[in-house]
Amino acid sequence: MKKNEKLLIAVLVIITLVVIIFAATRSKDNSNENALSNAGTTVTGGDVENLEEPVVEKYVSTSEDGTKVNTSEALKANKVVNGVEFSDIQLTQKSGETMLTATVKNTGSAAVEMFAVDITLIDDAGQDIVTVGGLVAPMEAGATSTFETSMTLDYANSYDFRVTAK
Repeated sequence: MKKNEKLLIAVLVIITLVVIIFAATRSKDNSNENALSNAGTTVTGGDVENLEEPVVEKYVSTSEDGTKVNTSEALKANKVVNGVEFSDIQLTQKSGETMLTATVKNTGSAAVEMFAVDITLIDDAGQDIVTVGGLVAPMEAGATSTFETSMTLDYANSYDFRVTAK
């Protein structure tokens, strides 16, 4: 054999070995991914059982149309900021959107200009979950209005919320 032929055969053998090693390691990675994706499940007698604990939503009831409604008494309690009282509070979730609605009343003796607020949802351990903004409409003394703010994820299981003026 010529020197060029020997070199070509050596290069082809090295490339073949690299491809085999790559394929072998890739197949091991795939088997590990399958093991991880099946974590929390077991197969017994052909039946698959999920061993992960389901998420318990303590403060939610679900209506027939799939709407989640928060039932926490702490969340429903009236809140006051800048002389404006938030009452009739509802926190609902449907189709990936969580909506907080409330009746707001100017309890002061003077008109209130429009102002921005932060709504911070809180879990039952007192930890902040998420903070979203909102606007309180201008109101004359004693007047009422509706307040709404929304979030794009499911926060219906919140325990309470805090409202602060910006």
